[in-house]
Amino acid sequence: MADWNSLREVGEDLTPPAFDSLVRTARSRERRTRIAAVTGALALVAGAAVGIGLTRDDPGPPEPVHDPAPVVELPGGVRLLPDPADGEDVTTLEAGRYRVPLDDVLAIEVDLPDGSHVEGDGLYLSSPTFLLKSEIATDRFGVAKDWCHGDDIVPVGPTFDDLVQAIRTQPGLLVEAPRPVTVGGAPGQYLRVRIDPTVDASPCRDGQINLPGIHGTNNNVTPAYVGDWWVVDAGGRRVVLQGLCDPCEGDPLEFVEEVVRGVSFRQTG
Repeated sequence: MADWNSLREVGEDLTPPAFDSLVRTARSRERRTRIAAVTGALALVAGAAVGIGLTRDDPGPPEPVHDPAPVVELPGGVRLLPDPADGEDVTTLEAGRYRVPLDDVLAIEVDLPDGSHVEGDGLYLSSPTFLLKSEIATDRFGVAKDWCHGDDIVPVGPTFDDLVQAIRTQPGLLVEAPRPVTVGGAPGQYLRVRIDPTVDASPCRDGQINLPGIHGTNNNVTPAYVGDWWVVDAGGRRVVLQGLCDPCEGDPLEFVEEVVRGVSFRQTG
């Protein structure tokens, strides 16, 4: 497990991913509102982390104190994600190992540093140094019919290879050759995904390009995007873990790799 204290110190000098441009979906207004709430909460957290040395002389009015949500602990010290407080979509976590449900029967368990955040349903986990998205690639997972305009997703074939090939060949993306990996004992492929620098995204909606995913939760990103994708076969289930960086100068930070390295899978149903 990573030295989270040192990571937090480094994180104070880093600018986290632009969550507002990254996590924009084409689902209903309700989904847009929920993502916007997550964006706003994480932006406040990021601002607090970056500006920590700027406010000591003038602390201003005290921030309201919220009682933390109760944490349920499973055998082995693994914790269930706490329920978000009423009216909130983002929950702050204490350091620990957490079980994050992917669906009713499969979950990942992952070590998170103190002050990490989780979107209400666990789709996104974040801190000032990483942003991780985890989901099952169901039969609805696919590539954008129009990577520049529109929201239609064309489902890929049912096999693991179909999924990897679809990600590699979506127009507008540059994907490095897959590298075999094992995540939590599950075999899979690692992909480094970038936006083709020759792509002109200015005519696209918000100047963004659609990434592969599931309609309603797939992400739109700018040409400054770089992503680490782990596509694994967890007992016959196709699971996609994405480390998201947008805008990203050069290669993304490796903190998300530390998180993924500690992931394990659990059958829960």
